[in-house]
Amino acid sequence: MSVAISGGSIADLPFFDGASPRSPIQLAIVGCGPRGLQCLDALSRNLSKDELAQVEITVFEPSTHPGAGCVYDLKQSRMLRMNFATQYIDFWKVDRDQTTSKSGSLIGWLDRNYPEYAASDQFVPRAVVGEYLHDCFEVVCKRLRRWTKLNVVRARVESIRHCAAGEANAEVAATTKAMTLNDDEGWWVWDGSEERKFDRVVLTTGHEGLRSSDEIQSQDTGAFVYPVENSLSEERIPAGGDVFLRGFGLTAIDAILMLTEGRGGTFVQGDGLPTYQASGQEPNCIAVHCRSGRPMLAKPTAKLEPINDRFWEPYRQTLSKHEASHGSVKFCRDIWTVVAEAASELLIRSGDAVSRRDVEEWFRGWSRYKMDDVSARKAMLQSYGVATGAREMDVPFALGEAWRQLYPQIVSLISFGGLAEGQWKAYSQTAAEMERIAFGPPAESVAKVLRLIRDGKVRLCEQNEPSQDSVIVNAVIASPHQANEDGPLSQLILRGDVQVDPVTEAVRVSESGSVLGGRKGLAIFGRATEGWVIGNDTLSRTLHQQIQNWAETIAVDAHSRG
Repeated sequence: MSVAISGGSIADLPFFDGASPRSPIQLAIVGCGPRGLQCLDALSRNLSKDELAQVEITVFEPSTHPGAGCVYDLKQSRMLRMNFATQYIDFWKVDRDQTTSKSGSLIGWLDRNYPEYAASDQFVPRAVVGEYLHDCFEVVCKRLRRWTKLNVVRARVESIRHCAAGEANAEVAATTKAMTLNDDEGWWVWDGSEERKFDRVVLTTGHEGLRSSDEIQSQDTGAFVYPVENSLSEERIPAGGDVFLRGFGLTAIDAILMLTEGRGGTFVQGDGLPTYQASGQEPNCIAVHCRSGRPMLAKPTAKLEPINDRFWEPYRQTLSKHEASHGSVKFCRDIWTVVAEAASELLIRSGDAVSRRDVEEWFRGWSRYKMDDVSARKAMLQSYGVATGAREMDVPFALGEAWRQLYPQIVSLISFGGLAEGQWKAYSQTAAEMERIAFGPPAESVAKVLRLIRDGKVRLCEQNEPSQDSVIVNAVIASPHQANEDGPLSQLILRGDVQVDPVTEAVRVSESGSVLGGRKGLAIFGRATEGWVIGNDTLSRTLHQQIQNWAETIAVDAHSRG
């Protein structure tokens, strides 16, 4: 078998040489949410049956439903909805041009299990998507177990440490077969009750549990939104009380809807905004504060006239030309002007004479100043009108659409240190604003929040000063660069086994996920690498090829042993 190694880094070179013993490769996958599941599926796709016979896989996942992870936990309230429409979720699709069976997509699965959700443009409960992912996990495990040994350990890994050549642990040797690897280098994985040695370890722990931002935690003792069953319970937030909510992103919208609709309130859809029928169990008022005052804008709905994909092709080609300049790409000159030009042309084709400079000027105005509550409410209402086709296309919609459609090319240009020195700040500040503009909540959720604002149940608050009797709820999630102090990633960084990029603060990895500048045999995928690899917070597998590349390196190792 001939297998190409992508990335060109020494970290991706085969871990074993020809003199290695022929015992199976011991592989640990630490954390089995969607990324861990993708690793298993990539192994099943890329390794032959003979190569799979040379690998023994141990999956460490504390939850009872591997594949789902904490974000798609099956036990969470059905009130917590997706921010990604049904038609875009297909676990089996790994390439943008790949044709997959509808029966394997989320919609096909919903048709069999929850037909009431089986349509495009649905934002289904996250717990339901968790069921879908867990079913995919079961399918992948069944496929793998035909040719390899796969063990699932229901435990949270507490630490991972490097094992130098010749290191022995007599106590462990007496109880674990892992010591059959003898003097090879590897990694010790401790799950709180047993320490086992592995040749290869993959860390896919994602959020490391849904946690509040460290910055927010330092300000007060307000509870974090999740788990909503505890933090937003009627015992903690009684009916008729006041709430002060810090943050106005997707997590805050989760909290608002849990405290209203989740307590028996009912939204009734009409021609415009829905009406709200209170249950009497809601708080008196939910005051919402965020530092910038800028809200998230509504995602477009299927009511809008679709834009032919050919429209975007010239802009994709323009961006792709900069691939040759990887490492010296200038964000504003090479990327942002193309996005703004595409947005301008989209508006011109719809009959609105808006130049690229007009688009850029609008964005400067949006991102430069703090927004007051009236302006924020107007921006949300305007975005809802455009998203549902009730209002004409405007600059923020066109800019958001251009960012979404050109995002794969942007990901490719910026990931793995693609930007020139000094360009990261311009990109990161723009990307943070584009999260609000391009990747906001479903229009339906925006409409509900607007109704609650009109009814006085929610109040946008410019001052970060909760009233004395308010219950404080923190709705800002930990950033990808705030590693859990009690988790294995934090320890690996402290020991120097994993290096953090000083510019992006992300874990540096090769194009096959292997950590750069550290020990061999350790790969990290997903959220911890955000910045070095951008665009991780999505269920889409078509944006990144690192997991596929990683599986190919495992194939090389396994092939050398066969």
